Amino acid sequence: MYDGTAPANNSFSSFADHLSRYSPTLFFGDDSHLDLLKNNGMKYLILLTAGFIMIIQGGQAQSPDEARLAVHYKFSHVQDTNNRDNPYRENMVLLVGKRCSLYKSFDRRVEQKSTTNPDGTVRTDTRGFGSLEEYYQFPVENELVMKDNIHSVPPPMTDLISFIIPGPLPEINWHITGDTTSFGGLHCQKATTHFKGRDYTAWFCPELPIHVGPWKLNGLPGIILDAHDNRREVQFIFDGINKVDSTVIQIPEKGIRTTDKEFARLEETVRKDPQAYLKLVMAQGVDYNGPRPSIRFDSKPMPGFAFNNPIELPETK
Repeated sequence: MYDGTAPANNSFSSFADHLSRYSPTLFFGDDSHLDLLKNNGMKYLILLTAGFIMIIQGGQAQSPDEARLAVHYKFSHVQDTNNRDNPYRENMVLLVGKRCSLYKSFDRRVEQKSTTNPDGTVRTDTRGFGSLEEYYQFPVENELVMKDNIHSVPPPMTDLISFIIPGPLPEINWHITGDTTSFGGLHCQKATTHFKGRDYTAWFCPELPIHVGPWKLNGLPGIILDAHDNRREVQFIFDGINKVDSTVIQIPEKGIRTTDKEFARLEETVRKDPQAYLKLVMAQGVDYNGPRPSIRFDSKPMPGFAFNNPIELPETK
């Protein structure tokens, strides 16, 4: 939540007054948009799209939504404070619809490589790339829904069962400053906060007054286009924005609903006993083609690497 130092009106009327400066025909019916589109076409389309998002906002909570905008980020996270020169990096995307948003990996994919053993049998090795977590924000309903999978088993088994973790959107006490800059030609304003053990700086776009952002960041009067903590250990670096079509935002229907605590307990159980995950898969009646697999781990921790710096830090008194 922001602290009232900047306008917070999320109604369509106030947004229409602002957007009319960029898309006159939407509200006044003249043809001045032709010169605007010629001189600044991408910004015009993005703002016009955001206008339609605000016009049609509402509807059934957690129902499928159509994404209209995609904000791209270069995400980086210093997971080992003794190895700051090699942070985890990944391309992420925030899909913004009429009622909700979805933040997920842009790099996520699964690759398989088959090799023939000397005895003629074929071995298939599967590797997964990109993070599994997805974050669905519902600003009007004040809900955050996370989709996650058990991380301690290899693909394709990882993707057989998804876990849906609903909860309230985190309430963030933002302080909006007068500092401004631009990202991709979009005017942005600076805000700061303390959240999950870190001090964050975020840049949001008042021209796109939808209260969503990457990860769990939310509650500003505009899409958060760029954010980082004060040590630059966690960064969501703006990498572009574009209009999208025919992309549906929908929480997986077959996911198992659970809580944060229960999911963490399950992950710990599977880490200690990987075969427990197979029992869970079979108990859920998941259709797995082929012989019953046995889970084993070929990967080993990188020498000298320690995961000692999670994104969410414990609060210090």
